[in-house]
Amino acid sequence: MTVTAFVVLTCCGRAYGQWPRFDAGAQSEPDVEIESLLPGQAPRPRPATQPPRPGLVPEAIDQRCGKFGWSLAEPVMIPVAFPLVLDLTLYGELEPDAVRMADAMAEQLAATGIFMVNNRDIAPAGGAITWASPVAFDYLGWRSAGNWMVVTATIAPPSGDTTDKEKLTVSLSAWLTEEGNSLQVSSSTATVRKDELISFCGRFVDAVGQCVSGIPSAASSRIAYSKRTPPHGVKEIWVTRVGSAEQTRISSDGKLAMLPAWAPGGSLAWTGYRNDNPDLYVDGVRFGNRPGMNTGIAWAPDGGRAAVTWADEGASDIYLVNPASGEIISRLTSWPGIETSPSWSPDSKQIAFVSDRGGSPGIFVMNADGSGARPLPLDGDYNTGPDWSPDGKTILYQSRGAGSRFSIHAFDVLSGTSKRLSTDNFNNEEPSWSPDGRFIAYTSTRDGRKKLFIMNRDGSGVRQVFKDGDEYFTPAWERVIPKK
Repeated sequence: MTVTAFVVLTCCGRAYGQWPRFDAGAQSEPDVEIESLLPGQAPRPRPATQPPRPGLVPEAIDQRCGKFGWSLAEPVMIPVAFPLVLDLTLYGELEPDAVRMADAMAEQLAATGIFMVNNRDIAPAGGAITWASPVAFDYLGWRSAGNWMVVTATIAPPSGDTTDKEKLTVSLSAWLTEEGNSLQVSSSTATVRKDELISFCGRFVDAVGQCVSGIPSAASSRIAYSKRTPPHGVKEIWVTRVGSAEQTRISSDGKLAMLPAWAPGGSLAWTGYRNDNPDLYVDGVRFGNRPGMNTGIAWAPDGGRAAVTWADEGASDIYLVNPASGEIISRLTSWPGIETSPSWSPDSKQIAFVSDRGGSPGIFVMNADGSGARPLPLDGDYNTGPDWSPDGKTILYQSRGAGSRFSIHAFDVLSGTSKRLSTDNFNNEEPSWSPDGRFIAYTSTRDGRKKLFIMNRDGSGVRQVFKDGDEYFTPAWERVIPKK
């Protein structure tokens, strides 16, 4: 047997009072009074409130969900152990998958914005695999080492069948060290294809994160973007699932593809030059039949309409189109200059967009029927790329300042004030909200080329998504849009 994490006796003196506590009504009977355990003594297992069900969609079914005291207004980073994955094969045949799985779950846990993943050596003494059995789990040791939760997993060939090399049986658990029991998650055991492994782990992490915080997690949601491989590569549309470190190419025309946008039912749209004209495509199929320049589309969150940027001849305007066929319903703007980049409010009643009707590019807001257009009171004379937050309170945008550098700003809809989020001296552009409103995907030139980054909603916690030689453009974080 092989384990992907080494465990070494380390004590880090965590302040347990900073960790979430259950409300009195959320308490459950622990497996054992962990303070009374002797070193190496095994606790009695607690029967699950509901037996785990096999499947691909883990769901937290614990009575304590949403009652941990975690708050988005005053978020606390909860220290958790580096995930532990045990390969159950006799000779360690699945060790590469175990390593990949542990690393991915560490990224996914960190991506929730709830958990701080400790180093691998923040663990108790006493052997690496005592955690594999619920009767031998060392709650006190893991807690004393500074971990509020420990996520563990086992992987094996399906039903002991070593001939099926493309599938794995995975079983995941989340141990709560202060409570002396595990978090109840249904469908935490499943047989999956190897190419589904990281996505399955992400769904488990999502379920755990949502249970602890009471807020849907974005840990395994998807980000679409346009990517180019220098020096001669063409921009194509790609997608990654947050925390997976894996990329999937969506367009494959060998011609320019840009401006990805999420469509109803999880489909993906973009502007492509397959026929040497900028046309809109949804899942590779041409959307609408408009000649001229189709340079971007945005579906209303309710799925009932879509706004497109279109120029038949001359400057571009914004049009309302049928969300299924792409046929034009009405023209929303008619300024002789350029009007582009529509972004819907979460209630589907307003649209933020870019217009140069003030003499230079600025952010405007209009009603969904095109009436009532008004400029946002923003500093600077070059503001573009609006993205409306899921809660409707904030509009992100990029603003060009001194030295022709772009920075990312947030406009508070209620107060009418703006705040700069990116504070370095590089070009930071193309912001896109996560579906839970806690994170922002964007591009930055901080290492010379445009790369994909994620930061917290207040501009802190900047982290690069991929460290390769490719260039990244116009990220679009997934939004769930219903089909009408």
